[in-house]
Amino acid sequence: MDFRDEARGVEEQGREHITPEIEKRQHRRVKLLTQVRCETLGREALLLTRDVSAGGVFISTPNPFPANSEVALSFRLGPDDPLLSCRGKVVHAVRGVGMGIQFIESAADARLALQKFVDESN
Repeated sequence: MDFRDEARGVEEQGREHITPEIEKRQHRRVKLLTQVRCETLGREALLLTRDVSAGGVFISTPNPFPANSEVALSFRLGPDDPLLSCRGKVVHAVRGVGMGIQFIESAADARLALQKFVDESN
């Protein structure tokens, strides 16, 4: 029995076969667990990242900022690395899980450091 036969068998049992969503991200993500300072709407929080790419970061938090909020971020890629500062926009927020932030403004050296970090990660 191959995959198609198995899928037909599932459909025949009255269950819908679901095709996985196509990956929409433009940038490869890598794991990064580090503290990040986030400021928006007069609110400041020290949170933890889950992963990062050249285009954004996912931050774990039970109380994410509202979608479309602009956020000032500062974090380090490693303990001895310089502090990176950038601005981002909350593009995905799930209460109890976290928020995806797309970078919208960052210095050239921050962009280069992020791209190098991602490229050198497995």
